[in-house]
Amino acid sequence: MLITLDAALDKPLYAQIRDQIRERIVTGALKIGERLEPSRELAKRLGVHRTTVSNAYAELEADGLIEGTVGRGTFVSQLAAELRQS
Repeated sequence: MLITLDAALDKPLYAQIRDQIRERIVTGALKIGERLEPSRELAKRLGVHRTTVSNAYAELEADGLIEGTVGRGTFVSQLAAELRQS
């Protein structure tokens, strides 16, 4: 999953991550049930702190777009399908 961050923007990095993942879910680029990259790996790849990615994932989970299970990973939720139809 390609995510690009721009530190020069007024938008916090976690929000940039959240919005780019949200866009991919809503457009169908990320499929229902698809596993997201682990937060630790994504943070390392993007060169940000793991908390930055965790905050993005937490907001996506609060919105019902993803769901995480300890030991299994984080996946695009079934609820995301309803948002695509709206």
